[in-house]
Formats: sequence, structure tokens, C-alpha cells
Amino acid sequence: MKFMTRFLMAMAVATLLTVTVLPSLAQEGYKLRRVFKVNDIRRYKMVMDMNGEMLMGENSMPLNMQMVMTFREKVAGIKDGKATVHTTFESMKMYMNGQEFASPMAPDMSNTVITTVIDDRNKVYEVKGLEKVAMGAPGMGNLNIGAGFNSPAMFPEGEIKVGDSWETEVPIPNAGDLKLTAKQTFVSVEKVGGVEAARIKTEFEMPFEKLMASMAGQSPAGMPPMTGTMKVVSYTYFDLATGNVLKVDGDMVMSMQIQGGGNPQMPQNMQMNMTAKISLTQVKESSAK
Repeated sequence: MKFMTRFLMAMAVATLLTVTVLPSLAQEGYKLRRVFKVNDIRRYKMVMDMNGEMLMGENSMPLNMQMVMTFREKVAGIKDGKATVHTTFESMKMYMNGQEFASPMAPDMSNTVITTVIDDRNKVYEVKGLEKVAMGAPGMGNLNIGAGFNSPAMFPEGEIKVGDSWETEVPIPNAGDLKLTAKQTFVSVEKVGGVEAARIKTEFEMPFEKLMASMAGQSPAGMPPMTGTMKVVSYTYFDLATGNVLKVDGDMVMSMQIQGGGNPQMPQNMQMNMTAKISLTQVKESSAK
């Protein structure tokens, strides 16, 4: 159970980070660019509600899990047109089947700083600190924990009209030549807290089989083989003036099979089916705590 708790937490963080930064945007009459200012700070609250079932042999267990986390992004510096952004985690609460429990990774996360070097088109040149988000789950440091931070889709050069769709290939860190194909659709222009924002739909699918194959030779001994898929559909609202994320709403559907028997923490095969509701909002400092 300890392995599964850490795995679910890692997948939750991976998904939330990915939907936060993955979509790209352009709008008719707009050429979206990130606007950076040194010491600019943005705080976000993320909530993920997960419901599903875990099957081991003839036994089944319901999985009702919620993660509530706040983090902040700070522009630490700007050089040669590139910004260095520090992401830190301020608080996290975990609930399993309605009961709050102490996260085994909370102390590590409180000291974790993810450093990203990025330009105004959302192109990432360097990222550090993502390996700590794996939270001690065997092999999770090589999965898609850093997909969002490491390779967000870049903003287009030109303008895109409402209704247009496009695809972006996103390399997955530490996964060889594996790339994630994300489809984006410019849905509408809406107001978020009085701010004009573009609503972008993002759809992507992560096949665990291809992920495991691409990681051959990199996973620790005893890492159980995994098959299945994780599908995410999210709607991200971007500030048209700054390119910053204002809020995210999304859904995740995951079906995974883990081959047990060779791992003391996984004595038999396991099937896990899960759905999740994802929510992210930008909050003020006093509201984020």
C-alpha cells in the first residue's frame, strides 16, 4: 500500500504540473507572449479528486483520494531574454477514503525548488529539481513527472483563430525518444476575475507500455512492469496580456495493470482504474495558506 500511495501522489503531481504548463496559445488579433518581471510571484491552489478501484487477485479496494496543494512561482532573474523561474510548494494535504493522512513526501516537498529557464515563447532551456517530485516511489523519477515543466508546448509564431486546433510533440524526460502528442483547441475568449483570457482545450494520452519500453535499463531493480493508459482532457485559461495561467479545469481517466510477484511491495498482479477531477486557480497570498 505504501508503494501505491506514493505512486498515486506522484501521478497526481505529474498530471497537475502537466496540465498547468502544457497548452500553448495564440488568438486572432493577439500574439501571445510571456511577460516576465523580476520578483514577480504567482500563487496557485491545485485540487485533484480521484475515484477508482484497485484489484489484487480476488480482492478489491475502493480508492477515493484527494490532494490539495498550494505552490508559488517566482521570477528569480532575467538574462538574454530568458527568465529563471523558481517553483516552490507551500502546503499539501492528502485524504484517502475521506481520512486525512500524513504524506510520506511532505517534508521533502517543503524543501523542493524546481528551477526552470524559459523564454517568452514558453520554450524551456533548462530544468532542475524535478527528480525530487518522484517522492521516493521506485522509478518515478524517470516517468512523466517533468513532462510539463521540461517541455511545454511553445506559443505559436502567428495568430490562431477561435476554433483552430493544432498538435504539439512533447519529449518526455528520461524516456529516450518517447514523445507525447498533445492536441490543443482554441475554444473561446472569456473573462476570469475581470481579466480577458483565452480558453484552450488540451487532450493527450500517455501509454504506459511505451513509457516502460523507453525506460529500459533505467528503472531500478524490482520495478514492476506496468501497462495501460492515462488520458487527460483539460481547459486552461491564459491571461491574454501576460501569457500566465489563470485557472485550469480538467479530467483524467487512467487504467493501469501492474505485474507483481517479483517485488515484495507488489506480491501479486494489480489492476487499477481511476478517474480524476483536476482544478487549479490563481490565489492571493492570504488565500493560498
